[in-house]
This record gives sequence, C-alpha cells and structure tokens, in this order.
Amino acid sequence: MMYYIYLAASFVGDLFVTLENRLVESLHDIWRPVMLFPLLFSCCIVIHAISISIMSLFAGKYKDGKNMNNFFRKVTLESIDLFLHIMRARIHIDGEEIVPKDKKFMLIGNHLSIFDPMISMLMFSQNDLGFISKKENISIPFGGRLMLASGCISLDRRNNRSAVGTTKEAASRISDGIESVGIYPEGGINKTDEVLLPFHSGSFKIAKESGSPIVVMTVRNTEKLCRRFLFAATDVYIDIIRVVQPYEYESMKTKDISNMVWSDMYEHLCTKYYTDTEIENEPESQQAAC
Repeated sequence: MMYYIYLAASFVGDLFVTLENRLVESLHDIWRPVMLFPLLFSCCIVIHAISISIMSLFAGKYKDGKNMNNFFRKVTLESIDLFLHIMRARIHIDGEEIVPKDKKFMLIGNHLSIFDPMISMLMFSQNDLGFISKKENISIPFGGRLMLASGCISLDRRNNRSAVGTTKEAASRISDGIESVGIYPEGGINKTDEVLLPFHSGSFKIAKESGSPIVVMTVRNTEKLCRRFLFAATDVYIDIIRVVQPYEYESMKTKDISNMVWSDMYEHLCTKYYTDTEIENEPESQQAAC
C-alpha cells in the first residue's frame, strides 16, 4: 500500500513542481520532470525509513506474549511490503488453501536469504506469524525492536539453556493462540550447492510441546533478489506442500518428524528443479544434488 501511496505522491509532487516552476518549456527540458520523479520517490523512502526508526524507539519488547503491539506489527508489515516492491519481488504462492485458518501453527521452511522471513510474515499476516530469529538479528538497531514488537522471538544459539526457554516460549505462544511461529530447521541460510541442508531436529520440539499443526513450506529464488532488482523483477515461489496434523506425529520422536519433513521438502524441491523452466539454468551441481 505505502509503495503506491509514495508513487502517487511523487507523481503529484513532480507535476506540481513542474507546472509551478515551468520546468518544461521545450522538448529539451523533458529530462527535468523525468529526473525529478525518482528523486521525489527516494525522498519518500528516506522519510519513511527515518519515521520507522523513530517509531521503533517506542516499540515495547515482546517478552511474554502480552506486549505484541498490533500497531507496530502493521507498521512492520507495511514496511516489508514497501521493501519487497522496491526489490521487485513478484511473489507466487501455491497451496495456501490448506493452511489452518482457525488455529495457530508451526511453520517450517527452507532458508535461502534474509528475505525469507519477511516474505513469509507478509504472506501469512492473517495467521499472526512471527519467527524465531537469532539473537544477532534482534540486536540490529531499530529493526530488532520492531521484530520483537511484531512477534519474533530471540534465540541465543550459543546458550543451550536459553534455547530451551525459547522453545517453551514459542510453544506457549502457539498453544495459547497468540501467534503462529516459523522456524528454519536448517539452522541458517543455505549458501551451498545443496538443495536442502540437514535439519536440527530439536526445532520440532515446538510442535510436540504445543500440539500444533506443522505447515511445511518451500521457497525458491529469494537468494536472487539482491543481485537482480536493478535489472529485472524476480519471481519468488512459495509452495505449501503439506500440513502435518498433531495426530500424525504424536507418537513419533522429534528426529523422526524431522526426517519425515526433510524428505518431503527435499523431494518437492528436487521435483521443481527438474520441471520448472524458471530454474532450468540453475547450477548443475545443485540439480545433481537431487
């Protein structure tokens, strides 16, 4: 929404300045309003960034599930939407009809770039989705406060006791109906040629403790956004491939759940690598991994 508001404001501003100051008196002057438009749009983005930074100073930290602020969450989601438009991301989602609408869930996905949680939070905004994020991300000036106020949960990967607490906190938020929680069981961004990295099975303790459905998702092409946006739009594909209901895994160990979900995601991604024309030109090493 903000993207189109800023485009409209830039156009009106451009038109007003051009007419008021008679910037175009001949065809040779056309470059003036043409150059003015992106300048005005850039000013809108800068003002937005400054405003968000100031707002973040007043964002209460979400520690116990009671401090998540709907206003800050909306501001964060609007900012994500604006950012993704600037990055020229065209998002395609398949299978969203099977996502639970009447209960909170645990979301599992593969991790290719920093854009993954942003896109997921935006796509599942109706499900109040927040992500478990490493402590270093939460420490980012301004952005970290907004992440916490929007429902994200901090994870200290170097502290096992803290990790246990994070698991219980995430499970509590799901079971109490506060929010759905997303996590990347690969443990970090996949920067290898492997289609899918091994999972940390402990991630699935959240589902076991909360007794929640597990929404299994795959994402493709988000790693291309940064290097493409100046030259072309990027099609990002989100596939909801399965929802594992609690009765399906209640008698299973977390390791077994992890292996089952990993296999489903791996098979799906390999199928896409072989069949989608969008990624026919992926590195042979990555296709060979299937």
